[in-house]
Amino acid sequence: MIGAGRCAKAGLAFLLGSALSACASGSCGPALAPAPGLAAFYGALQELESGTRTRAVSILHLGDSHIAADRFSGDLAARFQVRFGNGGRGLFPPAEPFPYFARQGYEVSASAGWQIANSQRVEASGPFGLTGIRAQSGSAEDFMRLAARAGAFSSFAVDVWGTPEGGSFQLLLGGEEAGVFSTKGRGLIRVALKGGMASRAELRPMGDGPVTVLGWGSAVPASGVLYEAQGIPGARLSIMERWDEDILRAELEALQPDLIILDYGTNEGFDDALSPVSYKRLLGQKLRRLSEWASGASLAVIGARSGARLPSYLRTGAERRTYPCVPLALNEKAKYGALLAQESPVLARWHEPPSLSAVRAAQEEAAAAEGAFFWNAAAAMAAGDGTACAIHDWALAEPALAYPDHVHLTPAGAERLAARFWEALMGPYEAAQCRARGAGKTLF
Repeated sequence: MIGAGRCAKAGLAFLLGSALSACASGSCGPALAPAPGLAAFYGALQELESGTRTRAVSILHLGDSHIAADRFSGDLAARFQVRFGNGGRGLFPPAEPFPYFARQGYEVSASAGWQIANSQRVEASGPFGLTGIRAQSGSAEDFMRLAARAGAFSSFAVDVWGTPEGGSFQLLLGGEEAGVFSTKGRGLIRVALKGGMASRAELRPMGDGPVTVLGWGSAVPASGVLYEAQGIPGARLSIMERWDEDILRAELEALQPDLIILDYGTNEGFDDALSPVSYKRLLGQKLRRLSEWASGASLAVIGARSGARLPSYLRTGAERRTYPCVPLALNEKAKYGALLAQESPVLARWHEPPSLSAVRAAQEEAAAAEGAFFWNAAAAMAAGDGTACAIHDWALAEPALAYPDHVHLTPAGAERLAARFWEALMGPYEAAQCRARGAGKTLF
């Protein structure tokens, strides 16, 4: 299994271990209402714990820059894998897909010769899978490398795009050749290897034609929780419109996710021309499609995090911290575009863009309509003064929980928010399991 590196923190292990000890002693705490939309996911976890499940429980987390650096998602992966066993992190995007890409517990490197295509770009076309990235090279000088800082791979997969002129690539695991594989063909080709243990993987084109990689990493093992996170900076939910449906169906069939988390909304919330009605319609369509393609999965939507804007015509740099945060009044929202265009001093403070709350409302309504679990991340960040300026409080906290851009969370902030999401997502399951253990019953 794949090690979680620094994610398997002693404090986290102690926290979860204490919770399990409380269950064993009968101190279950208050009963919690079942979380709507999560029955299938809870059932899969129960099967894993009871030993009746023969494959890992799989979680697929799709999102934007909050997920790209793997802070929030990596902290969640650590919690699940300490609690239920480490089933790996699934597919990674190929090569080094964009600046600041990271996966907790892993090191990624690649040569400069790979041509990277990113589905975030509006003009992007061609095959994209769940990673939203593809990398192509035919040079025998190129490579991509992936190493787990702790633990090892017990299974490995590479997704490539086959073409009639496709070349071949060599895959090395633990420094030993695992094989040479052809990409000659049409459509998605998956190379999946099981058995053995290796902490390092390397992929090298053989130089006999183009090799197009869509993703690579751990395949679904036989135990634990596999937590696959795919995030791209700047991404909106509409990025999924540029992903190939045939590839998505095949990759979802291979992954068989038990929970799919959609974690978009920040970039839409900073779009002053956004149509909430159109956004709600698109989210509903994506939830229905995912439900169709991954029929055994529970679906979850994370509502857009708190965020704030300081108009660009104001001073920047160190002075950014000196501006207060004050929510927009109704009349300011009504005239917002005109006030920005006029560079009005009325907007001379941090404030939540008008579209951000509309996005959250659309997300909650679409999730309810499709039977998905919804969690309001902004509300979880807020203190008693509401969500509109929560990010400002986090940016000014000591130590800082958010960066000065009033959008992105620091590692400490991401870890705090991940803990709150874990409580909302898993609290009902843990409470019910605790009582079931005491009564000798099986739930879900």
